[in-house]
Amino acid sequence: MRIPTIRTTCLSLLGIAFFLASASAQDAADLARQLGAAVQDGNSAARLRLKIESASGGDKTVLQVQIKARRTEGSAEVLYQVLWPNDRKGESFVIRQKRGQSPEGLSFQPPETLTKLDRSKMSGSVFGGGLTYQDVIENFFLWGKQSITGNEKVDRIDCVKLESAPGSGDSSPYGKVVSWIDPKKMVAMRVEKYDASGKLVRQIETTQVAKDDRGRHIPAGFDDGDESLHD
Repeated sequence: MRIPTIRTTCLSLLGIAFFLASASAQDAADLARQLGAAVQDGNSAARLRLKIESASGGDKTVLQVQIKARRTEGSAEVLYQVLWPNDRKGESFVIRQKRGQSPEGLSFQPPETLTKLDRSKMSGSVFGGGLTYQDVIENFFLWGKQSITGNEKVDRIDCVKLESAPGSGDSSPYGKVVSWIDPKKMVAMRVEKYDASGKLVRQIETTQVAKDDRGRHIPAGFDDGDESLHD
């Protein structure tokens, strides 16, 4: 008589485990959907402080950057322009991407150098730091695979760890992206990007959170890092 009891208990536990896994997957999908929609929000404008560490090490460069963007379900357009320091004022780039197509754009180096940014240049560095043009234009919260992998504090903020991976219809040089999300402000406090082999190639820390022109919380200060520069 014990065998059926044990079997029933095991099946019950398996059912509970399946339910929890399904609920977790749904939670991850909902969280990613909200974050993706927050990025894909039409017109927006903001300013941020970007800390950049050179490949040779040493002191970090701090830039004040103005961002203007228009992101919809079918397309995205992003403009970055340096406002300060004065010796770099005016450096800028714009990137456009239509759904299902490769991104492209232009970069401007004062006083008159204009460079075309095609697909082959999307891995290029933004203002000499660890961020790339691909990082700026892609919205990995909309990728086909999303999962919650735990909870962890970042600068004393309780965060949810969300892992995003490209689905069959997604194109990216990254194999996965792990984000530490502040669920109260719906802001990524840390982002780690991994290549297809699982190697960490980029880490981005949010150092300041502010509100954009529409009153929503956004990362307003970044400390970026390219792990490939520190092997």
